[in-house]
Amino acid sequence: MKALKDGTFEKRVGRRGYKPHGEDPDANVDKYKEYLATKKVKTEIAVAETERKRNSKIKEPVRIRFKELANGNKSIYLSINVNGRRTYDYLRLYLIPEVDAAAREQNKQTMQAVYAIKAQRIMSITNGIAGLKDKSRIKMRLVDWLEIFRDAQVERGRQSARNWVNSVLNAVREHSPNVTLAEMTKEYCNGFMVFLLNDYITYKHTHPSKSTVMNYLKCLKAAFNMAIEEEIMDDNPVLRLRMDVLKGGGTKREYLTVDEVKRLIDTPCKREDIKAAFLFSCFCGLRISDVKSLKWKNIITEGDKTRVEILQYKTKQPLYLPLNKQALRWMPERGSASDEDNVFPTLPSKNYDCIPEWSRAAGISKHVTYHVSRHTFATMELTMGADLYTTSKLLGHTEVRTTQIYAKIINKKKDEAVSLLDSAFEE
Repeated sequence: MKALKDGTFEKRVGRRGYKPHGEDPDANVDKYKEYLATKKVKTEIAVAETERKRNSKIKEPVRIRFKELANGNKSIYLSINVNGRRTYDYLRLYLIPEVDAAAREQNKQTMQAVYAIKAQRIMSITNGIAGLKDKSRIKMRLVDWLEIFRDAQVERGRQSARNWVNSVLNAVREHSPNVTLAEMTKEYCNGFMVFLLNDYITYKHTHPSKSTVMNYLKCLKAAFNMAIEEEIMDDNPVLRLRMDVLKGGGTKREYLTVDEVKRLIDTPCKREDIKAAFLFSCFCGLRISDVKSLKWKNIITEGDKTRVEILQYKTKQPLYLPLNKQALRWMPERGSASDEDNVFPTLPSKNYDCIPEWSRAAGISKHVTYHVSRHTFATMELTMGADLYTTSKLLGHTEVRTTQIYAKIINKKKDEAVSLLDSAFEE
């Protein structure tokens, strides 16, 4: 509507035209005031809505995120963005499937705790202390931080990191279970490296190789890098280590000669089942993990030929392995065992201490573990004239270059044998 000088109003028609609308000025004035008031309210609402939308585009500094886990649970973590720098706070809190009232109540309490933690983080940022190292977190034990690091890697889809971090965890628990992140120095890391090389015994009852120690330190370095990202640590002491001792020389692979295998055959062992399994591996090259899980259904006999068909535990790759007469000699009798029964049903899960004792009783000075049987098979095959590619396939290696290590061992022994002739005729 538009007010006229005579006090009347015109009602708008189309885009520009007006026509008289009533002769009562008071009534028209009241309607116009009502119209203006309504328009003002609508304008205020529109302004408020615009402001709300603008504010909603401003990212919260702390957001709650969820990660679906394989077991159906949801891992909860905080995504923190301060001055364009994003970090993550893994809370180690989880939501479970809400299958009943108890589960729903548990999830409710969990989320209340999460919201409280989020509020604390926002308060820290608001007060200007975000990013400053939390003293309680600096005092966190290294083993606790490694567990957080492991979980973070798994949640990011890096499943292969789990085993390496667990191996480092086992070593740290034995070396210094209560050491804190505040104590991480070059001196500590150097001492840990020396411990791994000289004193630590793995689940295989051997010292870790130099390459394994290198991988342990790489894992530790990655964990410290994450601590730096979270502003818990200032620098990475692993970067200041001199690792010359870990470089060069390759990995030493102990193996038995044919004569030493014969001596083991003739020497009694307090665990005859372990003796049989070890010698079986000497003649077929199977890893202990595959021998323990070997079932009768994996033994395929066609005519006078017998082979193993398995999915390897380590590589998850299929293996078709012909068995020679010596390997068959050390397999137990099947008897009434079903297809699902294990071929070697009495093997222990871990303890194979009897193998070093047995080898010493046979007069062998080498440090013999179960895995030496696999190295023995590889070197015997190459010594007897098998080509590198065939040996690689028999071992189930995914790359021939892995098998080349054994070829280098054989070539070195050949060089030593030739040198014996030189020494015999020296004047």
